[in-house]
Amino acid sequence: MNLESEVLKVFNEVIKDYYADAILLSGGLDTSIIAYLESKYFKPYTITVAFTSEALDVKYAKIVAKYLKLQNFLKIFNLDEAAEAAEQVIKIIKSFDPMEVRNDIPLYIAISQAKKLGFKSIVTGDGGDELFAGYSFLFNLKQNEVDEWIKKGVKNWFFAAKPIGESLGVKVLQPFLDERVINLALKIPAKLKISKWQSEIYGKYILRKVFEPFLPSEVIWRRKDPIEAGSESRKIGGILKATQEEFNEFSKIVKLNDLEHAYYFKLYLKNMGEIPKPKEGEKACSKCGGGVPLKTNYCRICGAYPC
Repeated sequence: MNLESEVLKVFNEVIKDYYADAILLSGGLDTSIIAYLESKYFKPYTITVAFTSEALDVKYAKIVAKYLKLQNFLKIFNLDEAAEAAEQVIKIIKSFDPMEVRNDIPLYIAISQAKKLGFKSIVTGDGGDELFAGYSFLFNLKQNEVDEWIKKGVKNWFFAAKPIGESLGVKVLQPFLDERVINLALKIPAKLKISKWQSEIYGKYILRKVFEPFLPSEVIWRRKDPIEAGSESRKIGGILKATQEEFNEFSKIVKLNDLEHAYYFKLYLKNMGEIPKPKEGEKACSKCGGGVPLKTNYCRICGAYPC
């Protein structure tokens, strides 16, 4: 059996164990693949969230839902909902990393929406980019460096969906994190994950080729958009801001990037009280003083990298 056939076989076997009421559908490659596979065996609903109706996720999710004949619930959230979600996210993940918070705001709103609709479970596409080299910064690395990054990532990854789901009473299912998919991904070389198509370099190349017959071409060859870009939650960063006075005051405690960072830190202090000191097996982050595992260079508390 060649690798492409094995990918199709493993994904079909795995998805049968991941029935859920709904899929969090961004219209990106990973959630579209899940939607296709789930639609073969179940008929789940799909949920899409965005900060504006012009967001790319809205466009592509509609294409996928229509193509697969799945009902799509669209939630366009406003600034007040984003602000409330930001505070809840910071309480749940215990972090004021701006990129993490911006990415998790639409996630929190999507899972909240699932609960409002009466759904008890939802599937996400967590892990696809990490396992199949979806991030563009990987394109500039040597093949062995990509393979090593993926192996290391499997040991250290964190996804907010599950703790957010637990806090809201919604079960979150993550088929890409199934051991069968992880083991499959780890044996696929980087050259089959990062490759050219029509003179452009793409990550997750083998997934695109395997599922090309089953999804619209514009979805298969959609470029990777982070959640904050696809949902337009990045625009929140220009609105949710602390005052300059607050920034100056908070900067005496931690090194902050900007007014948005200070805003999230204010919410962190309000809900967490203080930054926890390093424990055994941790080092102190150079920016916030919080604990960071000795073998990592990223601080999950403040977002410092390298720290």
